[in-house]
Amino acid sequence: MRTIVYMAHPNVSESSSHQFLLSSGQSLTQTNYVDLSEEFSKQQIFDVESERKRLVAYDRIIFQFQLHWYQAPAIMKLWMDQVFENAYNDSSFLRQLKQKQLGIVLIAGVKASAYQVGGKEGRTISDLLSPYELFAKHFDMVYLQPLTIHQFNYLSEQQKMDLMIRYSCYLDTGKVDSFRTWQSYLIQKLEKLDSSHLDFSNEDQMIFEIFIQELVQQADEVDELYSITEEW
Repeated sequence: MRTIVYMAHPNVSESSSHQFLLSSGQSLTQTNYVDLSEEFSKQQIFDVESERKRLVAYDRIIFQFQLHWYQAPAIMKLWMDQVFENAYNDSSFLRQLKQKQLGIVLIAGVKASAYQVGGKEGRTISDLLSPYELFAKHFDMVYLQPLTIHQFNYLSEQQKMDLMIRYSCYLDTGKVDSFRTWQSYLIQKLEKLDSSHLDFSNEDQMIFEIFIQELVQQADEVDELYSITEEW
């Protein structure tokens, strides 16, 4: 499936979180990116025909933004208003939107515990993103579980590496919080590595191959466990 990410931020080049995600997605996936603020600055308006043509060329559409006063930055709303205004007059556009996947990558500056019943904010992330779920439903699209990133600037290097895999997995599969999906995804990525670019010694190469074999065996064991529990 072809994936496109629409980034909504006043200045993506100055955002450490967007730059990290952008470099991760470009390095590990075939995802294409659109900087909405940069796109708008060209003519101070979005070219509706071109935007619709680009949009329907992809199977998985991701909106990526930081929470700004509990919603997306204004540029996201402006893009949606212009691209989808009078959409029902374009039957071809509507027909091609059906069953496309719509996902959200949300960057939040506070702890995850704040966005829950009884938390500081008193509302869940699902509550805040419900307009996008309704938007997807309105156009017969498939709404994906959002990928939420909390307090990016406080993440350790190890946590950022974990995020890199979770993010690229989301772009390629549309799934989050699935151990089996992550496991399978990681194995696929490792198996596709060109060992000639890793500068491995013969011993290192042998250890690397054993490591992959161990991962595959563990994945098979996990699948068996899931099969057993599903039969109960």
